[in-house]
Amino acid sequence: MRFDAVFFDSGGTLFGPGSSLGSDPSPEEVDARRPERVAAMLNGLGKEVDLEEIRARLPECERLSSEQYGVAHTYMRTVELLYRSFGWEEKLEEILCVTEAYVGPRYRSWLFPGTVQTIRELHEMGLILGVIANTAVPGWIFDRIWKGVGLLDFFSVRVYSGDEGIAKPDPRIFRLAAARAGVMGKRILYVGDVPEVDIRGAKSVGWSAALRRSRRDRSCELADFEFDDIRELLDYVM
Repeated sequence: MRFDAVFFDSGGTLFGPGSSLGSDPSPEEVDARRPERVAAMLNGLGKEVDLEEIRARLPECERLSSEQYGVAHTYMRTVELLYRSFGWEEKLEEILCVTEAYVGPRYRSWLFPGTVQTIRELHEMGLILGVIANTAVPGWIFDRIWKGVGLLDFFSVRVYSGDEGIAKPDPRIFRLAAARAGVMGKRILYVGDVPEVDIRGAKSVGWSAALRRSRRDRSCELADFEFDDIRELLDYVM
C-alpha cells in the first residue's frame, strides 16, 4: 500500500454539481430556500416572523458573521446575529435548531458518481480516512450530512475550518488532522480540487496530493496525481 491515510476535501471533490438529481433539489435550490426554512422553524418556535423580513436580514447577518469571525465564521454565528438583530434571547436550544434549518440537507445524488463505493473500498483496504474542509457549516451538522449520504462511518477524523478557526492552506489544519488520526510522520495523501488551497496546503506539510479535475481546464504541476473519476484513486493508492 502506497499510503497509510487519505484525507479528502468536501465540495468539488466528493460533492459535485449533482448531475443525476432525480427528484432531489439542486444545491442552488436548497441554498435559495434558506429563508423559507429559517422562517418556518422560527414560526414553529413561536417567533411569528415575516418571511420577507427573514429574507432581508439573513444575508446581512452572514456578511457580518464572516467579517467578525473570519475563518471561525459558521452559520451558527449567523443565526446568533439574527437573534440579536431581533432582540431575542439567544437560547442555544433554539439556535441549534434554526442553524440546522439554515443549512438544510445535502443529498447523496450530489456526490460525484462512484464516491460511496470508492470510499468504502478504500476503507476496506485498511486505510485511515478523514476530511479536512473549509466550510461555514458547523461540524455537528456536517457529520449529520455525512451520515445522510452514507459516508460518516468511513471517516474517522473530520476537521472543519469554522470549528477550528484555521483554514486551508494553513499547514496547521493539516497537522491537526494528522495528529487526531494518529498518523503524524506517516504516508498521507490529500485529495482536493483547488490547487492554491488543497494541493499547496498538503504539499507544505510533506503530504502527497491528488487533484480532482472538477473543471476540465484545471491542472496543477505540484499535484502527484490528477484524476477525473474518483474510482481512479483505487489503483493509485495501491
